[in-house]
Amino acid sequence: MRSFFLYFIIIFFQFKITAQVINIESKRFLQDTNGFRGKADLNFNINQNTSQVISLGINIHSQYVHNRSRVLAIGDLAFIKAGTKDFVNSGYQHFRYNYKLNKIITWEVFIQAQYNKVLLLDRRYLAGTGPRFKLVKTPNVRIYTAALYMFEYQSQNNDSIESYNNRISCYITFGISFKRVEFASTTFYQPNLANFDDYRIANDSAFEILITNHFNFKVGFNLLYDTRQPIGIPDLTYILKNGLTYKF
Repeated sequence: MRSFFLYFIIIFFQFKITAQVINIESKRFLQDTNGFRGKADLNFNINQNTSQVISLGINIHSQYVHNRSRVLAIGDLAFIKAGTKDFVNSGYQHFRYNYKLNKIITWEVFIQAQYNKVLLLDRRYLAGTGPRFKLVKTPNVRIYTAALYMFEYQSQNNDSIESYNNRISCYITFGISFKRVEFASTTFYQPNLANFDDYRIANDSAFEILITNHFNFKVGFNLLYDTRQPIGIPDLTYILKNGLTYKF
């Protein structure tokens, strides 16, 4: 029973597990009208039998739009512990400001704090800025790209490895929606400007079928290839996830 409960919790939290490259594109509210929008999710479970399983999930997501300015603030925490072993222990806080220069170009400024204990990432602090370009925006198709400068500090392997890096964070994101089918994908490329052999490639994709007005079936895929992963962590990591979504 304990193993079934733990399996269920891990599958449930797959949509909350923090990757090492955060896809903020999937967190944007698409509404462009002035005003404030937000949502908050909280999950907490304790199961006690032969050992104790604790799971906690917190996500706070808010956005404020005023004319050409957009402010996005996100906080996320995911934790699963069975006995003395952590299966998930990660979180991040992200703040982003966008200013729309014209119909095509938006200037972005962001800061982020992040950790992932299971992947031996103790701390990562980011700060960056740069232009975002709208390539296509129709009722059914939207494509954006960006090339941002990013300063990065990170500590790995119980603080035994520290690094300070200057990176470019390039991404392209697109979404397609027709009738009851939606597909969205974002791909990142983040090279170290001092050493182009040090880079990350990440992809976050989701395919969603609208079954009814309230229920959707969703398949998601998250992939990360990092040439400088912490010691003991493979260069390539990925998550394949699927499930039902209820909207109300």
